[in-house]
Amino acid sequence: MTTGPLAESGRLSVLGRESARELVRESTNAAATARTGVLRVTGEPGGDLYFRDGELITVDSPGAPGVRQLLSRPGRVSTGAADLRLVARMAALDGVFAITAGWVAECGWPDPPAAPPEPDLPSGIDILGLLEETERRLNALAHGRVSPHRNHLVLTETGRALLGSPDDERHSGAQRQEILLRVNGRHSCRDIAMLLSRSLYAVTVEVVRMLDADLLGIAPLERVQLPMTEPARGDARSLLPRRRRGASGINDTLPPRPPQTATRALQRAATVRKSERTQ
Repeated sequence: MTTGPLAESGRLSVLGRESARELVRESTNAAATARTGVLRVTGEPGGDLYFRDGELITVDSPGAPGVRQLLSRPGRVSTGAADLRLVARMAALDGVFAITAGWVAECGWPDPPAAPPEPDLPSGIDILGLLEETERRLNALAHGRVSPHRNHLVLTETGRALLGSPDDERHSGAQRQEILLRVNGRHSCRDIAMLLSRSLYAVTVEVVRMLDADLLGIAPLERVQLPMTEPARGDARSLLPRRRRGASGINDTLPPRPPQTATRALQRAATVRKSERTQ
């Protein structure tokens, strides 16, 4: 197995960005040193990567369904240990995709490590192959203009017209129907994946296609209302609202006004001073 600075070698251009570089470095170092423990990634959504003797056992992230959720999908029939290994790999891929598609703050190894939340597998997953597949997935969705976690989805008129008509050629089967039925303006790709017990990546890919087909739209991001502080008693100036620079968002739409020369201001000041001397 070849280890080392995988992202810095240029093979992982997306994962090589500063936000995910520490995750790649710690993961590859764990493989190189046959480490056992939990690599905890904080951020949004963040998650835990469980290693045993340098192999990845499972990934637990609030951003993607786990093994048990994927196995509980209605209509799914398990075929035994081989099927469990396949689903475990799918869940691990999905978990790392969820973590790296979000915001990565920092990584660390908590002590003592917690036990894996998923079924114990007889063999682990090669972290290097998993990182390369994650890179491919992130690149495939780079043009998708949707965040699996932050963006909430809404139905367009076309999408609303397709509800209840799975035979429509624009529908591409029941998978789109089950997504359309759960779009309500408050659900993200992550929420829908959890509701359907489906892979986050698979749901996100389908959502991107539905956005391109004008079946779905992205809801405007909600503005966060900051709590008002109680003014000091007797302070009249504190009763007035304070304006925070840039809060209006006008600079995001219009270019800032170029700085004006001081010539006119100096001329006016000189005129005032001259008139004061003559009075």
